[in-house]
Amino acid sequence: MKLTATTLAIVMVTLTACASGEASQTDSTSTEFDSAQTSLESAVLPVINEQMEEMGIPGLVAIVASPDRGTYKVAAGVANIDTNEPMKVENHFRIGSISKTLTATVVLQLAQEGKLGLDDALAPYFPTLDTNGATIRQALNMTSGIPTYTPDQFLNDLANNPARVWSPEELLATTVGQPAEFAPGAGWDYSNTNYVMLALIAEQHDRASLGALVQDRIFSPLQMTGCSMPAQADSTLPTPYSRSYQYGTEWDNPSPPAPKPDLIDVTNSNPSWGFGAGEAICTADDMAIWGRALVAGDLLDPEMQEERLDFVTGGAMPYGLGIAKLNGLTGHQGHMSGYQTQTTRRESDGTIIVVLTNITQAPDGELPATKISELISRAIPLQDK
Repeated sequence: MKLTATTLAIVMVTLTACASGEASQTDSTSTEFDSAQTSLESAVLPVINEQMEEMGIPGLVAIVASPDRGTYKVAAGVANIDTNEPMKVENHFRIGSISKTLTATVVLQLAQEGKLGLDDALAPYFPTLDTNGATIRQALNMTSGIPTYTPDQFLNDLANNPARVWSPEELLATTVGQPAEFAPGAGWDYSNTNYVMLALIAEQHDRASLGALVQDRIFSPLQMTGCSMPAQADSTLPTPYSRSYQYGTEWDNPSPPAPKPDLIDVTNSNPSWGFGAGEAICTADDMAIWGRALVAGDLLDPEMQEERLDFVTGGAMPYGLGIAKLNGLTGHQGHMSGYQTQTTRRESDGTIIVVLTNITQAPDGELPATKISELISRAIPLQDK
């Protein structure tokens, strides 16, 4: 499908909340509030239009919640390229590695409750695997040295059997025989294997599925009603949802700027290969709730939140215990078959920026939600006091 100017048109824009951040109806008599709304729209909308065209994004949803300017929500493009169904703010997306923040929160809560220690070794939990002498903390902050089960070839091979249901044990088994990346604590490497292990540890301690743990400990307390973590065999999404797309079948072979390869619909790919590292589903509104709660530490005590925000540097990004710093924004991005997402809070003033796209990545390998989030942050100056 060729993306046209009509396809990329903004199909829904809503502006809510007063300058203090409290939800309210728009008051047309308030010059100050109208000006704040206009300021957000004029800053965000050009970024979205330009980047959707540049990166060939079929559709996206974005939310910007500013302490000074209120909340701006926008749905752009289409949720289905075959029917041209307009994107909706309430559509569900797979959020990919943002799921790591959920898995990490459950593990940190278990540590807070004294059920495990952050410096406990991984080995007792996985007696048949080489855990490289690493600890739970090192798995959380990606310094374990344990190799990832998702090298480029694994991701490319997903296209050959998209319906396959992976068990967590099968995912871990793909790493058997692979050498460690480095001694524990001696480096940094973004390894999804860490978060499959952490999810299994959480399930073992609370004797419940990861989905049930995340529902009881995170989604329900924060009223994130559009979120779920599906069963391993479940490839469906709650309605309404955006279909998901990918330029070609390979993740590791960016295409030249033109011509773009065909868009492939990968909506029905089974997400079980993500497990605790990437299989959650949410809406943009839920991600705005989580973007604030994650950084504020709403579900942890102050001491444990301080542990979470102890960032290690020297890798691709400063990384804490299931949380990252991304170009002046704190939170996490996600990358799943057909979706690329990000929820973050701007460190300078607390502005929440959520971007959910229905494409794995741009043809040149660029991560669209991550790039757009950074550009939105740059486009919204700090409010003069």
